[in-house]
Amino acid sequence: MFLVEFVGDKIPVFDLLWNALQTFVRVPVAALITYAATSQLPQWQQLLATLAGSLIALAAHGGKTAARAAVLHSPEPISNAALSLSEDAAVVFLIWFATKHPYAAATIVLIATVVIVLMFRIVMRAMRNLFVDTERALTPRGHTHLN
Repeated sequence: MFLVEFVGDKIPVFDLLWNALQTFVRVPVAALITYAATSQLPQWQQLLATLAGSLIALAAHGGKTAARAAVLHSPEPISNAALSLSEDAAVVFLIWFATKHPYAAATIVLIATVVIVLMFRIVMRAMRNLFVDTERALTPRGHTHLN
């Protein structure tokens, strides 16, 4: 599986399809791992932790998929491979770092999650503005669009 992930990440179209399919695997698996890891907590805390783990996995995976989709159409092949290799290096570093400094690693993950959420909001706002501007440009003068 690691080899498929490592090699598949370097092939642009396969990478996008692979990441789309992985959404249905990574988020539920993150929920199961979180649920099992918090079995000592009261059930309401365990469920809250499971929800948080799922949302963090969804944000991280969504951010990765969005970044990959952004560089997919780059005319040169280096950007996709460079992004993939940098992600691989970041994962190896973060796993090693978590074994030595778990609180610092958790802080890095928290900061990265906040950055992903903020970037998602910025991109959504930009897309909304783009559609509004496009609608204005396509609407003949004197006509108003009724919602």
